[in-house]
Amino acid sequence: MLAAPSMKGLRTIIWSGLVFLSLGLVSLAKTEILGDYVSYNACMECHPQVVDRWQATPHARAFETLKTQGDEKQKNPGCLKCHVVGFDKDGGFIDLDLTPELKGVQCESCHGPGRRHVETQDPVHIIGKPEEKSCRICHTEGQDKNFNFPKKSRLVHGNK
Repeated sequence: MLAAPSMKGLRTIIWSGLVFLSLGLVSLAKTEILGDYVSYNACMECHPQVVDRWQATPHARAFETLKTQGDEKQKNPGCLKCHVVGFDKDGGFIDLDLTPELKGVQCESCHGPGRRHVETQDPVHIIGKPEEKSCRICHTEGQDKNFNFPKKSRLVHGNK
């Protein structure tokens, strides 16, 4: 008996079928409709100054830092969970071919999936002020011994 595909596997199958059927005419941005993650591009519409400042931060380049540690790091699930948006979650990062718009540590990494917020424009549908525990998912004692939430959280949006 065959096992049912996981949600991630099912999403990959569906996406592959869409790409095949459309003969490559489907925009990669269409991946957004398959889940709750919309990428920083959606945030740019209402928060352009915050996104502009964020783009100059190390978080925006988090995926690229994996290249400096070897090509295998960009495929390592243990690394990807902290260097992309929504890895291993419905609608999250799959790989650079299917979801390049979700690479890096973006708005949704801290503020949660943005689809509902974008649709309603209601602040109740987004985490307005993430707490330290959301940062500690990636900034663990082992990964970032000197992490200082009060100091570092002010820098996330490129603020000084």
